Parts: sequence; C-alpha cells; structure tokens
Amino acid sequence: MIVIIILLCVFSFLVIWQFVGYPSLMGLIALRWSPKKKDSSYEPYVSIIVPALNEEKVIKTRIDNLLQLDYPGEKYEIIVVDDGSADNTSQIVEELVKKHQTNSEACLKLVRARERKGKASAINLGKQHAQGDIMLVTDANSLFDRNVLKEMMPHFEDPNIGAVGGRYVVSNPENKIASSESFYWDLEYVMLRGEAALQSACFFNGSINAWRGNIIEVDIKVLSEDLEMAIQIRRAGYRIQYEPEAVANEPGATTSVDQIKQRKRTVIGTLQCMFKHRAYFLLPRDLYSLLIFPSHKGLAMVSPFTLSAIPILYIIVRDSTIIIPHLVATILAFALMFGILMLLRARLMKPEKRTGRTSMPSIFKIAHYVLLNEYIILLAWRDFLFGRHSVLWEKAESTR
Repeated sequence: MIVIIILLCVFSFLVIWQFVGYPSLMGLIALRWSPKKKDSSYEPYVSIIVPALNEEKVIKTRIDNLLQLDYPGEKYEIIVVDDGSADNTSQIVEELVKKHQTNSEACLKLVRARERKGKASAINLGKQHAQGDIMLVTDANSLFDRNVLKEMMPHFEDPNIGAVGGRYVVSNPENKIASSESFYWDLEYVMLRGEAALQSACFFNGSINAWRGNIIEVDIKVLSEDLEMAIQIRRAGYRIQYEPEAVANEPGATTSVDQIKQRKRTVIGTLQCMFKHRAYFLLPRDLYSLLIFPSHKGLAMVSPFTLSAIPILYIIVRDSTIIIPHLVATILAFALMFGILMLLRARLMKPEKRTGRTSMPSIFKIAHYVLLNEYIILLAWRDFLFGRHSVLWEKAESTR
C-alpha cells in the first residue's frame, strides 16, 4: 500500500509539474529577468531560407513581406527552395526575381531541388547557396513583423549565442479550433522567455529561427528539424536566445484533421530527437539536459501514460480513504498553480500581444485540446515504433 501511495504522489507531481508547475517556474524567472540591452547597429549579413512545396497560393505574399523588412537590403538575401512543386510556385518566384533586381532591395534567389526530399533537405540545399554567416529559416505561409531582423540579429554579437528564435503567433485565434493552439503558444512564450533567461531556450519554432550556419548541418532523417537543430546547437556549447519582439504570424489549423496531422508529425520528430540524443539526456551535464528539455519536451512524450497511471492505481488500491484525499489534493494543487500561471501570463504579455482572455468556455476548449493532444501522442508513438512516418511534406492545407 505504501508503494502505491508513493507512486500516486509521484505521478500526480509529474502531471502538475508538466502542465502548470514548470511553466509557472519559467514565468517567475522571466518576470524577474531584465534583458540585456541590444546594440541595434550590429547588422550581420543574413540568408533567409524559405523551403516551399506547392505554395503558389502564398509565395508572392511571403516574398513581398520579406522584401519589406526593416533591415538594409544589401545585408540580407532571400532564398526560396522549391522542393519539387507540381504547381506554379517556381514560375511565380522566377517572375519576382526578374522584377526585384535592384541594388536597394534584398537579393532574391530561386533554388530548385532535383527531387522532393522534405524540408530538412531543402534547408541544407538553401544553405549551400547562401552567402550569409547567419541562416534564418521560415515557412512560406508565415508573415513577419517588419522589425524581425532588427530584433534578432543583435543577439549574435554575443559569440556564445548560437541561435535565436522568434515568437510564433497564431494569426486566427478567433477560429474555434485555432484558439486552443493560440493559448498553447502563449504558454510556450512564457516558458521560452524563462528558459532563455535561465540558460537556453529549449527549442525554436520552424517558422522563425536564425542560427550560425557554420555550427550545424540539418539532419534530413528527422521530422522536427527545428528541435533537432536546437539540440545540436546546445550540445555544441552554444546558447539559444528567445526574442519575443520578433514575431512570425501564421494561421493555425482550422480542421481537426490538419491539427492532428501537424501535431503528430511534431511528436514523432520529438521522439526521434530523444532517441537520437539519448546519451546526452541520460547523462545530464547541464541545465538544458537535466531540467529544461525533460520538463518542456520529455514529460509531454510520456504524459498519456502518466495520466492513465493514476486511475489505474485507484482501481488497484480501491480504498476511498486514499483515493479521495489524493484526488482532492491533486485538483486543488493543479488549480492553484494554474491560477498562478494565468497571472504570470497576464503580467508577461503586453495587452496588444494577448490572444484572448481565459474565460470558463475557453478552459473547456483547452481541456479538449489537451485530451486531443494526449490521443495524438499515442498515435505518434504507434507510428514511430512501427516506422510509419516520412520526412516528406505533409502540409496542413487549412493553414494556407
């Protein structure tokens, strides 16, 4: 009986720590941290790589957006890598290349892959044609705020910074399905700010990430190439900074099918990273491998099993004098930490950057999102273990 009580306490602690405890700790750290003043005059040459597959609907808008960045045109280039599109993506880019051939604008290039190999391969191909020391990878359906390069590049003046991630913002939070994803990224914002202050951000988003091109090569076998790059950079001894003022706006999935497709791919990629770098995480040598990655990513990969373990132990013990006090204590602790987390979220986020208030209806939406996510994690484990996945693109069409 003692063993079961200990297990109940351990599993409930892990659940609380994953969902509200660790985010609250990072929020507290972020709240007390004063960012170092940046030197805005530091302007390294940047190569912006845009992997693309059948993006004729959005590629012109994306290129126009990148050409309007508040950064000297002679200090950045835009490289669109067409990974075997079957539509008019290449033709549209070619026309824009001819149109924008002035010295005052950023250089625009089109690189065509010989065959479709996936986003990671497209990034490597773009890097081969890049002139900059800093690579910035983004998606074709994202839109940057004009100040993105101005906010991100000064961080690279510090030789210890290997990468800088910007803030991903869901541009359609009014949508019923996208609203929960928007709230999820609000919490990521809180955690990434705290992690960057503590030692290093856990990861950067695939829609907006900049890194020193000479320190990593993208692994073409991994689905979550952004997370794998982040781990490589951290293992090489560099820190990953988070710049919340550099914003990439991108539509969230508006169908459950697309949401499952996106999230399952991300989870499989995370599992690949965990197994590939297992020696680094099994023998922790820094805060990133000891605390940051296990709390931010590792626990999420086993959360369906952690959550299901509690009711299973209740069934085994079948003693209301143990079950009821444990359940009440767990719910109260979770509710208290959730309240603290919401206060920290409100304090850290500027009013104009918030995606909406957390009312009771939205809490039910969040609960639905969490349960759906746990189901997706189980699906991802199944596909990962049986090798049912591919690095080739699986686009969510509702985000275009």
